[in-house]
Amino acid sequence: MRYIPNTEEQKKEMLEAIGVGAFEDIIKSIPEKVRVKGELNIPPALSESELFEKIFGTSKKNIDFLSMKPLIGGGAYRHYVPEVVKTVLSYPEFYTAYTPYQPELSQGTLQTMFEVQTHLARLTGMDVVIPSMYDGASAAAETVLMAMRLTHKNKVVISSLVHPHYIETIRTYTEPHGLEIVEVAFENMLYSSAIHAPFQWITDFTELEKAIDDKTAAVIIQSPNFFGGIEDIERISQIAHTKGTMLIQVVVESMSLGILKSPGKLGADIVAGESQSFGMDLNFGGPYNGYIATKQSFIRQLPGRIAGETVDRDGKRAFVMTMRAREQDIRREKATSNICSNHALNLFAIDAYLSLLGANGLYEVASLNARASHYLMKQLVKTGKFEGYAYPFFNEFILKTSMDIESLSDKLVQNGFIPPLRVNKFMPALERHLLFTVTEVLSKQDLDRVVEIAAGER
Repeated sequence: MRYIPNTEEQKKEMLEAIGVGAFEDIIKSIPEKVRVKGELNIPPALSESELFEKIFGTSKKNIDFLSMKPLIGGGAYRHYVPEVVKTVLSYPEFYTAYTPYQPELSQGTLQTMFEVQTHLARLTGMDVVIPSMYDGASAAAETVLMAMRLTHKNKVVISSLVHPHYIETIRTYTEPHGLEIVEVAFENMLYSSAIHAPFQWITDFTELEKAIDDKTAAVIIQSPNFFGGIEDIERISQIAHTKGTMLIQVVVESMSLGILKSPGKLGADIVAGESQSFGMDLNFGGPYNGYIATKQSFIRQLPGRIAGETVDRDGKRAFVMTMRAREQDIRREKATSNICSNHALNLFAIDAYLSLLGANGLYEVASLNARASHYLMKQLVKTGKFEGYAYPFFNEFILKTSMDIESLSDKLVQNGFIPPLRVNKFMPALERHLLFTVTEVLSKQDLDRVVEIAAGER
């Protein structure tokens, strides 16, 4: 039922039930001077059929991914979601964000949490996983607090190639804790039109090492970074651990874990990730689902909750809530976090998606992303209107263009493409730079069309 209208009799009954004589009695605490005077400027009533047509007409103004294919990413990625995933998510019993406290009533939800933990532990190379945080940015902020508790230090060194939204969230979360945040700028680069120019859009190791001191709790690196660059995590790990500090790796595009060596094998101590790429389509800004993965020895400092496997009194396999260190469950002074909601529906999506693809399928999709993005980058540079850079990247890459960016964006939109990200929105100095993203939803024909548009052939 779309509407629940209230008759005058029903309104009277409700007022009597709460012990007031009129609606005005409810709002009498609101000062008269701030109340709306007169009637609201509301259009005249429409019939149900007229209203449906009006709303449907308005909805057609939205951009959808059937009519527009995205060349933009920057933290939100459009991957193909198989229909079976959508079918699983359509079951009404899955529509909850409630934390499954009672195992006898929540075996399905707990099993899903356990399976997602297993998937992500294998992908990250870590021992334990919190599978459900608000999003990747809040997960990153929680890992910083976690590192502070583990080391009893109040400084972090963070690469400026971590997503700007993640850096902002970390600053917001940690502001009451007196944390010192030192940002390490990416390498200052001259520009060259040669695709094999020796300039890299990666974190400056020399500056990173200089910034670390005995007060540093953790080094925070995103890989693939904001420009899509694959950081040398193994080398950064050696620098961090030699200096006696922890390494937090942020993974915004988790599809990369299908092809890259796991953070655990490269020496990361904690991983803060965003799993939106696993079975969750883009919906005007959501939903997202963060996760944290770490070593067994750090388990007591994790926020959120972990599901575990056991047996019931009959010896049958069963799932339970193993650990909850949030303040709703233990004494506030001992809590690691006040995180509340459990993104259960997102976890069903992740579980269905990763279970369907399996290790080989995920590798194939990730490989396709990497091959397609490198193909587009090379073809765009060949047009002579873009300057490319030699650096390892996954499915995003940065180019400098001599073209009028507004004109290029308009042409792309007219031909059914959502334009790439203008980097100067985050980094004003990079005024003529575009961040292209390529996933498996773009065919070779689509990529060739993009090149033709850029070359002025369309």
